[in-house]
Amino acid sequence: MLNYENLIDRFEEVIRSKEWLELQEKFNKCENIYLLGHGGNLAVADHAAADITRLSNGQRLAQAPGSAILATSLINDTNWDDWMVSWMDAMTRNLTEKQIEKSLVLGISSSGKSKDIIKALQWSNTRGLNIACITSHPLSEKVEHCSTVKLGAEYYHTAEVLTLLLTYELTHGSGCATPPINQNRPENLKKLNWKKGIRKHSYPDEKINIGIDFDGVLHKNSKGFYDGTIYDEPVQDAAAALAELSKKYVIIVFSSKARQDRMLIDGKTGTQLIWEWLEKYNLSQYISSVTAEKPRAVAYIDDKGIEFNNWSSCIENLKTKGIL
Repeated sequence: MLNYENLIDRFEEVIRSKEWLELQEKFNKCENIYLLGHGGNLAVADHAAADITRLSNGQRLAQAPGSAILATSLINDTNWDDWMVSWMDAMTRNLTEKQIEKSLVLGISSSGKSKDIIKALQWSNTRGLNIACITSHPLSEKVEHCSTVKLGAEYYHTAEVLTLLLTYELTHGSGCATPPINQNRPENLKKLNWKKGIRKHSYPDEKINIGIDFDGVLHKNSKGFYDGTIYDEPVQDAAAALAELSKKYVIIVFSSKARQDRMLIDGKTGTQLIWEWLEKYNLSQYISSVTAEKPRAVAYIDDKGIEFNNWSSCIENLKTKGIL
């Protein structure tokens, strides 16, 4: 089996880092995003530029020098080390001071030795643009004011896949939806996206997500695990409640059914079964994602939840319910 170097664990470690939070803060305040890379990382940059623009609901314009015609033309006119500087100069030459303050140059590298990217970041810094880099290995040269996110991966495939995932996290962390399949039309994105602001010292989605348990809250689950299928109908008034909540919050469904170690049922994962059930009852339109993990959220709705105000009343509540 191909070694992806504990991709999910590595992803979670990265997004908890100080450098990642710096990058997310820069991304959130910027309207123009310039992504740089070459080889597989240029493909990642090009892909990310398209989706950042598409999913930002008009808030951001992202670009990458992904055309072979453009790249070879600039390389021929300058040289390998300076072609990205030339591209950045052309892209930002007519920006106003205010636009420069709201522009981010994001380099993507695996080795950390890409001279063309490093020089473009250094040049961008002198111009006053915000700069950052996602790299698997440390940059070979110092770049002042660069928020450098280190992945620590040893394989190109891990670094490239992880970087693409992280570009989606940037979009998500800015408050723009990364929608489920078949819910990416402009009207869907407008509904899913939020503009409620970001609380200081907080992950930006903490105040706009609401977490809802699946079994017992949406799915009646009257027979418990039973045969592993999702066999029951929705809890009464679930549809109306989701419709009301979705007007203000991004709804995330959490369930142990979505755990990776859960057995396949009819060849399908628990997550697949949940989405099929949501679609069957026309509830998927309200749901942003399904996860096995507790999401960051303003509140959690869980049939097994014990409200906490202080430990004394919590213990008493547990005793009243026969749990203690």
